[in-house]
Amino acid sequence: MLYINHLADGIKNTIENLTKKFSRRSHFELNQKLDQDLVFGVIKSKKLPSFRQLKYISKFYSPPEILVTKIALFFILAGLLVLGTNLYLHNLIIHPKEGGEYIEAVIGAPSYINPLFAQTNDIDQDLSRLIFSSLMKLNEQGQLAGDLVESYEIDEEQKTYTFTLKPDIYWHDGVRLAASDVVFTVESIQDQNFKSPLYATFRNIQVREVDDRTVKFTLPEPFAPFLSVLTFGILPEHLWQEIEPSHAILAELNLKPIGSGPYKFVSLTKDKKGNVREYKLQRFDKYFTDGPYIEKISFKFFGDFDTAKTALTEGNVDGVGFLPQHFNEIIAGSHPNLQISHFSLPQYTALFFNQGSAPALAEKAVRQALSLGTSKNQIIESSFPNLADPVDEPILPGMIGYEPNLPKFLYDPAQAEKILDDAGWKRVYPETEGQEPAESETQNFVTRGSTSLGVPTGETAAYTRQKSIKTGDKTELTTLEITLTTVQKDKNIVTAEIVRDLWQKIGVKVNLQIVDLNKVQKEIIKPRAYQVLLFGQIIGRDPDPYSFWHSSKINDPGLNLAMYSNKEVDKLLEDARKTSEEKVRQEKYVEFQQKLINDIPAIFLYSLKYTYTTPNSIKGIGTERINQPADRFGNIENWYIKTKKRIDFTL
Repeated sequence: MLYINHLADGIKNTIENLTKKFSRRSHFELNQKLDQDLVFGVIKSKKLPSFRQLKYISKFYSPPEILVTKIALFFILAGLLVLGTNLYLHNLIIHPKEGGEYIEAVIGAPSYINPLFAQTNDIDQDLSRLIFSSLMKLNEQGQLAGDLVESYEIDEEQKTYTFTLKPDIYWHDGVRLAASDVVFTVESIQDQNFKSPLYATFRNIQVREVDDRTVKFTLPEPFAPFLSVLTFGILPEHLWQEIEPSHAILAELNLKPIGSGPYKFVSLTKDKKGNVREYKLQRFDKYFTDGPYIEKISFKFFGDFDTAKTALTEGNVDGVGFLPQHFNEIIAGSHPNLQISHFSLPQYTALFFNQGSAPALAEKAVRQALSLGTSKNQIIESSFPNLADPVDEPILPGMIGYEPNLPKFLYDPAQAEKILDDAGWKRVYPETEGQEPAESETQNFVTRGSTSLGVPTGETAAYTRQKSIKTGDKTELTTLEITLTTVQKDKNIVTAEIVRDLWQKIGVKVNLQIVDLNKVQKEIIKPRAYQVLLFGQIIGRDPDPYSFWHSSKINDPGLNLAMYSNKEVDKLLEDARKTSEEKVRQEKYVEFQQKLINDIPAIFLYSLKYTYTTPNSIKGIGTERINQPADRFGNIENWYIKTKKRIDFTL
C-alpha cells in the first residue's frame, strides 16, 4: 500500500512538472508570435518600421546574428558617407561671381583714353582696352577672335570684308551700338584733321554701312593681315559727331570716355599740378558677353618703378602692370600672396649685319662663323633668366609661318674657328706676328675654360685674324675687326659684352659702340650707320615679314635693318600678304625663312616675355601670348575674385 502511494505521488509530480513546462513554452511561443505579428504587420501596412518597432528585432536574432547585423550596418553607413563625400567633391562646381576690387600700379600717366590716339602711350592703351570694344581682339592664346564681330566673310578676290556685329550691344550711356558707329570711327581715322596715328593704315580703305548690324570694308588690293589691324576700339558716333575733328584731341571725352567695353569710367583724381593720380572703373552690367566679374578696377600712377614697388609692398596697390626683372625677383621671394605671370611677346632681338659697311661681313663664311660662335643660352641666363626664349628665325611660335624644324645654328666655337681658318682668316698671335699656331695650341684654346653650358669663360682669345682682301685695284691685309652697336640700356649692354667676349674667343676683334636711346634712331638707324646692330623689333601678332625683310624697306623709314635683298624672298613676301588662305601663307613663310637662314643676314637671339604681377586672389588669368602690354586685359571678362558653389550631378 505504501508503494502504491509513492508511485501515485511520483506520477502526480511528473504531470505537474510537464504541465508547468508546457505552460512556460506556450507563453514564450505566444509572446514570440505577438512580436512577429507586430513587426510583420508593418509590411502589410506598407509603412517603414518605427524605432519602437525596430527594438524588437532582437526577438528574432541570436547574439551572433545581431553582431553581424551591426557590423553590416556600420559598413553600409561608412560606404554611404564615402560615396556621398565623393559625389559632393566631384560634382561641386565653383563659379565666379560678381564682386571684389583690383588696384593696379602703373608707371606714367594717361593722356588720351581714346583708341584712335592711344597708339603712342601704353597707359592710354591699357585703359582703352578696358573701356572700348573693337571689331577683333586677341584671345588667351594670342589668336585673333571676334569681339564686336559675330561673323565675317571675305570675297574671292580677298579685297572685300563683310562683318556682322553681335546683337544687343550697348554703349555705357545706354544707347545701342550700330554699324554706323564703326563707319564713323573709320572715317574719323581717315580724316587728317583728326590726326590719328592709324591714318596711314586706313587712308585707302573704303567702308560703308550695309544695315544696322553689317559693315563692309573694301581694300585697294589684297592684304592678308587686315584682320589684325581691326583691334582698335570703336567710338560712339552720337557723342563724337558734334566735335570738330581738328579739336578732337582736346575733347573731355578723351579723359572721361564712353565706350562699350567691359568696364566704364567712374572718376579720376588729379594732384595740384593737374596730373592724373588715380583712375577708377566699374563693371558694365550690360556688357554683351558673360562677365566681367571683378566689380571695380582702379589704376594708380607713379613716376618710377621704385615708388610703385613700395606701394605694392606696403599694400597700397594689389599689383603692378610691369616691373623690371630685378624687382620681380625681390617680390617673388618675399611676397607669397602675389603671383607673377609671364606672357610671350611678338618681339625678337637680333644682331643685324650691315654687309656693305665692312668687307669681312660681306663674306658668308664670316657671318656663319659669328652665328656658330654666339651662345644664346649664355645671353639669356646672364641677362634674362626665365624671362626670354631663344629665337632662331623671324617668325615666332604661335604665328602663321612658324616651323620648329627649320635649320638652326647651334653654339659650336670649334666649328666657327674651322670655318674662319678654311676661309683664309689666319690667326695672328702678338708674339709670332701672324705665324700659324701649332695644332696643340689650337686644341688647348678650344677646350680650356668651358662651363656646364659649353660656353668658354675666362680670358679672351690670345690672337686676332687677318686676311688679304682685294678692294678695287688694291689688295690690303685686313684685320677681322667688327664694331657692335646697341642702345644704352643695361640689358643691351650686358648682352653686347657677352657677344663681344664670345666672338673674341674665335679671333674676331670687337669694338662696342653704346648709343643714347634718344639718338639711336636719328644718328644710327636712319642713316644705317652701323656694322652690326644689336636691336629689338616688334613684329605684331600677324607676322607679315614684308616690312622687315623686303628689299623695298632697306632705306629709312623702312624696317629692313639688315638691308637684306633677295628677289626670290621679295616674291614670296609679296604673294603671302595677298592671300588669306592660311595654308598658302604658311608654306610661303616657311620657304622665306629657309632662304633667310641660308643667307644669314642676321643672328636671331631671343624673345622677351612680359611679366605681370597680380595678387593670388585673382583667378582666371589664362593669357599666354600678347601683342602689346594692353593685351594682358584681353580676357578680363574671365577674371574673378569672388566665387559661389553649387552641386551639379548632370552628366
